[in-house]
Amino acid sequence: MKKIFLAVVLALGIPAFAQETASISETGSATPTPFPVIPGKWNASKTPWDLWFKKNTQVTDKQDYVHFFWNAQDCKANFETQDKKRRLADAALQLVVRFYPTGAKADLMKVDIVYVLERDSYGMPKWDSLQQVAHLECSRAKALKLSKKKSILSEAALAKIFDKFEVF
Repeated sequence: MKKIFLAVVLALGIPAFAQETASISETGSATPTPFPVIPGKWNASKTPWDLWFKKNTQVTDKQDYVHFFWNAQDCKANFETQDKKRRLADAALQLVVRFYPTGAKADLMKVDIVYVLERDSYGMPKWDSLQQVAHLECSRAKALKLSKKKSILSEAALAKIFDKFEVF
């Protein structure tokens, strides 16, 4: 029945709706198109962060801290490597630098990186299907200071930024 509906929609010339509907499987889980693995040596300055974070990031000003929540499911292949910690640290720093809300006053940043494994029929995450990847906490002042350096940060420098760094 769904295939017939999609064929009719395509025939009527409503491609955006048809593409949206076609991306949802019969079970209601989304089948996103993953981003390709970044070739060669990891370089945070050459990573397409804006593309990765677009539509997958939620930022909340909690007054005492700012909470960043990023669904990295589409970029999963880029984090399943030996230098996973370094890449997660780079992602957390980029979230803090790029998405700190205007008007927020907190210096404490809490970053949760997850994989959303299932979505409902509306495309919203099924919260019980989240796979937690990392939880990081840092000072915004430290993050901004180190992000302005043009050189690639060492693992020791990255470790100094984060007060809490849990990888699951």
